[in-house]
Amino acid sequence: MKLIIMIALLFALSTESFAGSISGTIKDSETNEALSGAIIRIKNTSIGMKADNKGNFLLENLSNGIYTIRITYIGYTASEHIITISDKQPDQSMVVNLLPKSLNASEIVVSAGKRSQSIQEVPVSISLLDQQQITQRNTTRIDEVLRYVPGVNVARDQVSIRGSSGFALGVGSRVALLLDGFPMLSADNGDMKFDALPMMEINRVEVIKGAGSALYGTGALGGTVSLFTRTPSDTARTIIRTYAGIYTQPIYEQWRVYDSPPALYGIDIGYSKKFDNLELTMNVGNKYDKSYRLSDNSYRWSGYGKVGYQFDKQGMSKVTFFINAASEERGDWVFWNSLDSATRPPTGTNLNRRTESGKIASALEFKHFFSDQSFLMIRSGLFITNYKNTNLLPGEEQIASDALSWNSEIQYSASISPEVFLTSGINTVMNSVQAPIYGEKTQIFMSGYSQAEIKPGIENLICTIGARIDAEKTADAEQNIEISPKLACSYLSPFGIQFRASAGRGFRAAAVAERFAALRFQGITIEPNMNVKPEYSWSYECGATTAIPLSGEQDILLIDVSYFQNELSDLIEPSFTPSGNIKFQNVTKARVTGLELGLRSMLTGGYGFETSLTLMKPEDLILKQTLYYRSSVLWYTRMSIPIIEDLLLQTDYRFISRTEMMDPRLTALGFIKDADARVPNHICDMRLIARLHNWVHIPMSVTLNAKNIFDYYYTEIMGNLAPIRQLSVQAEYIF
Repeated sequence: MKLIIMIALLFALSTESFAGSISGTIKDSETNEALSGAIIRIKNTSIGMKADNKGNFLLENLSNGIYTIRITYIGYTASEHIITISDKQPDQSMVVNLLPKSLNASEIVVSAGKRSQSIQEVPVSISLLDQQQITQRNTTRIDEVLRYVPGVNVARDQVSIRGSSGFALGVGSRVALLLDGFPMLSADNGDMKFDALPMMEINRVEVIKGAGSALYGTGALGGTVSLFTRTPSDTARTIIRTYAGIYTQPIYEQWRVYDSPPALYGIDIGYSKKFDNLELTMNVGNKYDKSYRLSDNSYRWSGYGKVGYQFDKQGMSKVTFFINAASEERGDWVFWNSLDSATRPPTGTNLNRRTESGKIASALEFKHFFSDQSFLMIRSGLFITNYKNTNLLPGEEQIASDALSWNSEIQYSASISPEVFLTSGINTVMNSVQAPIYGEKTQIFMSGYSQAEIKPGIENLICTIGARIDAEKTADAEQNIEISPKLACSYLSPFGIQFRASAGRGFRAAAVAERFAALRFQGITIEPNMNVKPEYSWSYECGATTAIPLSGEQDILLIDVSYFQNELSDLIEPSFTPSGNIKFQNVTKARVTGLELGLRSMLTGGYGFETSLTLMKPEDLILKQTLYYRSSVLWYTRMSIPIIEDLLLQTDYRFISRTEMMDPRLTALGFIKDADARVPNHICDMRLIARLHNWVHIPMSVTLNAKNIFDYYYTEIMGNLAPIRQLSVQAEYIF
């Protein structure tokens, strides 16, 4: 009997100690709408959860004590609240109204340190794009999104951050590309496959400027582009997005290759929902583009699926699997016949020759939070690419490749003391390529990295120090060992100005195609070079950011300024041999110095304005001249003007100064006629967005798009007329 009484007493005491709870509702402070999926965590513990589809949450079985509740939601300012649980008040409730962010001054970013952190803590230049900016521009590929990022220049399939890249024949990206943290550079060419990305599900784009190899290894010589997909909510979401349009006829009669304006159209259908602990996302898409150039039309289809499973209600342990597949069949366009025939391929070209390509990316990730200050991540996946030519004439050489990149990573991040946060990991990559022009080749990377973020005792000062070591071995080539250190700091001054400074090393190992390619096509003969070494850079930057309040309560002007200097060595460039052939070689040492200024504002009533100016001095230190294929000025401007309620006019203007230097040996060969034809780029895009929700009570928006509205003719790379004026209408229906 005494034993029973003692057990009952202990049970009563235990239930009394853990009988407290905190409940509440998370809402938008302006619209009063529930914020489904908002994250609620008790700081310095492993306790947390997501708000349900009505914005409600309940944290149970809490002992007496004082708790700090932190609430976050993408696109809103984080909120913290101190709650006390006691015998007298065991159950506490709260209503939290989160404030939407009109600017990204305190946005949460992930890619800078491979963990979630405030952008104010990041010691490097970073640009953010949200899902709304992507959707409104009617973009179907990521390169169309990146064209308006400050300091970024896209030349067809090459992304250059602050002058890091020039003309590279479509191989060897100097910018790393990641999808939800998974690398997306091909195993053979080491390039970006823009059509292999699920654009409909991209929720956020983060662009880091400057060498990023200390965390991301090869390819991050000039910077990093990270894409993050949408997380489903408890409410089912079906979206249908479709568009149709035309290229207008060129004003020059000799450029017209069709009797009527060539058409383009596409459709994407997606569905997402969270079922208790299970998250499901899937979509399919199909696109057609007849093109403004002869024998350059394309057909594309894509499919994407993502499944996530949370092992607990708090979301502390989660496994995620995604698969993305894309296929394209297009004309085998390389360069024009001449400037007078800029929309036709060279005379004698096989107009029936086609290129078929396929891409499959798939990855599995497990992530466990031990607390809000420590987590373990294990990820492994494949990126498979293939392409081949079809409809070949007798004597034409087959260009084909089957490539597989297998990537695995283990990362552990934790706060090892109140002053130090440590991120460490190991990474292995195996690239396997099978191609008729060079047989079967394998490239292997073994890597380890560690980065510490330190608060040295000075208020609002954060110092970052880290390094990564990569061992790279490619078949029939020597092994390379690369060490990429990084040192940076960020300081938020009492005056509200955030200062930053950084120095880091980046590198890029030669792609398999750069080492082994041996082919001749349309007058170009490429020789293999097994002795090509990795290229590397040292990036230095100092900058400052501040937000200045304007007249209205929510009116803010965000100002960012930075000075940068990139020292580039052993650059791998297509260069000419004494026989007149092309070979990828380590040809030069270069320096790019520059100044970047950005202004952003969002005013009361929906008016918005942003502009960025990047001034660069690209120098070839060997030849003592301007670096080939670079521009010295990038100026991007965007305006948003509400006409009436739910009707918005937006305009983008892009200026890129004339490419100052071309390789004269290439133009002298004459196989690309008028190769040096180039002008400054003046491109203006406009769109009219109508939200029909309040007009006809349909959850639909319609956008009228005009890209290159003034039909300005220019080139991005030699021998290629850039896209002419395109008019289209886009409709998006969400239910």
